[in-house]
Amino acid sequence: MSTEITHAQITQPDIAQSRVAEAINAIHLRFGEHALTPVGRLPALEAWPTGVGVVDRLTGIGGLPRGRLAVIQGRSTCGKSSLSLALLANASREFAEAVVIDPGGSFDPWALLEFRPQLEALTVIRSADPATTGEAAIALAKAGAGFLLLSLPARVAAAAEPWLALLASAAERSGAIVVAVVEAAPRPLAHTSSLSLELERTGWRVERGQLVGLRARVTCIKNKLALPGGQGELEVLYPLGAGLFPERALHEIGEAKIGEGPKEGEWQRHLSAVV
Repeated sequence: MSTEITHAQITQPDIAQSRVAEAINAIHLRFGEHALTPVGRLPALEAWPTGVGVVDRLTGIGGLPRGRLAVIQGRSTCGKSSLSLALLANASREFAEAVVIDPGGSFDPWALLEFRPQLEALTVIRSADPATTGEAAIALAKAGAGFLLLSLPARVAAAAEPWLALLASAAERSGAIVVAVVEAAPRPLAHTSSLSLELERTGWRVERGQLVGLRARVTCIKNKLALPGGQGELEVLYPLGAGLFPERALHEIGEAKIGEGPKEGEWQRHLSAVV
């Protein structure tokens, strides 16, 4: 029994390859060389070590991914604001530009000072219009701002769908780190993010009868870079302790003994410095 190989069967792969090449050339001509890139030429994913051990561990790559959108979410008094401020302060010391986009007017620079930021590298943008918020974020990501912190009220986060894809694309091209802080991520924001961390308060920290901080559980609920589902414990000390010991403002439980606070004289020196 003989097998016949037709001319069409021989040339079919060549024809398909030629058509694909023509389509690629047409896309390049219309949209530019950046529109299509072979996978082998894509830049390797880089991580920015945040300095917050539990965050760097849960990402699976040793830090927040450059060129990606990350989400920090959780209910009120869960520690998400303190965590985002610590990341922002660390970013201000490592990047030429760190920007806070604060449409709700909730950003408190006095709270940020407890983490000793490099103020010269910080810029705050406030606009109540969700569309303007997105436009500003996209422009800054395109311009190559190193770190963008988006503090999004629920109404702004809910209206962010039209510009999220553009923001993610701009961040990918420039390598900007974008962190959105929300109480609960709407579906479009959750879908666009590469990494989502959720904070949940598990208890309070009391020393000598005084409330000095809180404890929170951090859960990685989404991760396109490594396995999700990891958890860690975080302790947030309120400004009195954070101002004296910025490295203790955020740390993992187990690195310091619970209930072991600064000595009396250290409290007094801090109070004198604040006054």
